[in-house]
Amino acid sequence: MILTLPEVLTPGELAQIQRLLAGVEFADGRATAGEYLHRKKQNQQIPWNHPVMKDITALVMQALGRDDTFMSAAQPRRLAAMLVSRYQPGMAYGLHVDAAVMGAPNHVRSDVSFTIFLSDPDSYEGGELAFEHGSGEMAFKLPARSAICYPTGQLHRVRPVESGERIAIVGWVQSLVREPAMREMLHDLSAARTQLTGLEGAERALELVNKCYSNLLRRTAEP
Repeated sequence: MILTLPEVLTPGELAQIQRLLAGVEFADGRATAGEYLHRKKQNQQIPWNHPVMKDITALVMQALGRDDTFMSAAQPRRLAAMLVSRYQPGMAYGLHVDAAVMGAPNHVRSDVSFTIFLSDPDSYEGGELAFEHGSGEMAFKLPARSAICYPTGQLHRVRPVESGERIAIVGWVQSLVREPAMREMLHDLSAARTQLTGLEGAERALELVNKCYSNLLRRTAEP
């Protein structure tokens, strides 16, 4: 399940993050790429352990925490990692899946990945986030402040940036629910529950949907 989340950040939060990033030196993104991905990854980043990331992480987690769609789809348990990535002309990230385990020495399983776009899409050419989909690709280039979340095991890439500069926040969470299919079922049930709430004559249906949601979560959650 790949979901787009419009306006996750407020304009004030975006401005605050941009102020925090001003003057910060980006590092070679290959520093966090394994041997296999070393040749595929061509970008720059501010790693999770940089001092500025503490404030950025707090802002992002606050924003995601109030987004009902993200909370329903991701069922987040804890943050695995977060960084800021930058792509300039000629930079790209080839087809890959994100690491299954992050955060050494305190390892965290990564289940759900998210990207929050910080750059206006008109300010750069190329740089779409593209997912392998059947025999083709689905590509996304969202407005600044918007986000996309997807299963961490989904094959994806960042297409080459042709001009301008693409800056985004990338993060990974461990979910209460390990299996993507189970998370999707829970998200669908949650959406159905919302649709039924307050609908005349739907009280019994709402009770049954809520029962199914609660019991499915009970069977699949790993607190």
